[in-house]
Amino acid sequence: MIGGEMRPDQVQSPMPTAARLYHDGVALAGTVLPLVGVVVLGWSPAAVLGIYLVELCSVCFWTVLQVPFATKRPNNALDEGFELLGPLQAKRGGTPLPGPFPPVYLRNVPVLVTGLVLTPVVAGLGFVLFALTRPTITESVAATILLGGSVAFLSHGATTWRQYFRDGGYREHSPRSVLLTPFKSLWVVGILFVVFLALEASRALPNSRIAVIALALGKLGYEVRTRRIDRDDGRRSLFAKLYGSKRTEVDPVPIQTPDSDPVERVSMSRSVAVVDALGHGFRYGFLKLGIFVWGAVALGASAGSPGIVAAGLGLGVGFGSIRATTRYLRYGTVEYRCHPDVIVAYDTLLDEPQARMVGSDVAGATAERGLLDRLLGTETLDFEVVGADEQPSFDLIVPEDPDTEDDADESIPLSMPHLAEPTVVTDVLQLTWMLDGE
Repeated sequence: MIGGEMRPDQVQSPMPTAARLYHDGVALAGTVLPLVGVVVLGWSPAAVLGIYLVELCSVCFWTVLQVPFATKRPNNALDEGFELLGPLQAKRGGTPLPGPFPPVYLRNVPVLVTGLVLTPVVAGLGFVLFALTRPTITESVAATILLGGSVAFLSHGATTWRQYFRDGGYREHSPRSVLLTPFKSLWVVGILFVVFLALEASRALPNSRIAVIALALGKLGYEVRTRRIDRDDGRRSLFAKLYGSKRTEVDPVPIQTPDSDPVERVSMSRSVAVVDALGHGFRYGFLKLGIFVWGAVALGASAGSPGIVAAGLGLGVGFGSIRATTRYLRYGTVEYRCHPDVIVAYDTLLDEPQARMVGSDVAGATAERGLLDRLLGTETLDFEVVGADEQPSFDLIVPEDPDTEDDADESIPLSMPHLAEPTVVTDVLQLTWMLDGE
């Protein structure tokens, strides 16, 4: 690892056949057990479907645990269009952890928050589908669900440890590709429950036991087929075509920086960075979301309900605090290192370069004074670079060969907020004439 990012030469060796079979056996243990239970031990349909529900919850748990460690960068434009959490996804560099664990990445926080919000939704939908089967829960059924669910939980945990952590699977994933797993599981479990309900209602099979056996065999076949497709570079599942997969995510590489020391280092002062973050937080929480915040406050005041007023203000404070935090982490920890031919935006918290801008690529520069600048006595310096107006394209189907190259070597237009003396930067690049409008 270099500065928390992968080197292109970090390639894993193919897994030996015996090890692969062992891993597959452990991973499929939770899937095979219900089939064995219903055929050999006479488990009831309620017990088997309950095990599938617990397995869905297990998948959600282990998936969320993997998200912070995923090394690849998400191949989407969240950092460009999502003001609340998007700035974090643009961050480069990881934070090392003690022990055998790989680094965690600040850029994975948006997807982690998404996973933490959606996991209860996925588990809740699974529970609703389970309840629709009208299960009869007795002590023996509950014990069977506990046994089968424990096996499923431990088998997924063992697979997570071996393949993701110990064998370096985290290097092959972005947080976005990791999060695909629980949604695939919900899709499969949902189909199983719906098919079971349909078979019961139509009485197409003599009894529910045969229906459960058929469902268990179908789920086992799906799991085996999924693993075969994952190992075949020439095949893609429907989910991979619509959503993408670990193969469509971006392999991170470190940004190249000059070997010499910078001529100048400029950044916001700590106090200015805090004021800037609080200002953007207030704007987002109480102005951008003002229709909800002030609407709730007005409703609570007219109804004489302090609780509604507090809820409205709490909404503004909550989202404003998140926006203030992401703003500070995006700009408040960045130092701009100015060299004669290039400027490097360097994050002093993550100890990692974030972007670079080559002086010869600069097409324009402006120094403006917004409201905060006028209050702080500063100026915001914005650069334009040649060829930076391209917008990302969005297609219904993810192409088979998407662009997975990192933009580490591209010249990025930089915005330097609240500088005391912006000409210090432009003087190094010999571009101060642009500020004078010449």
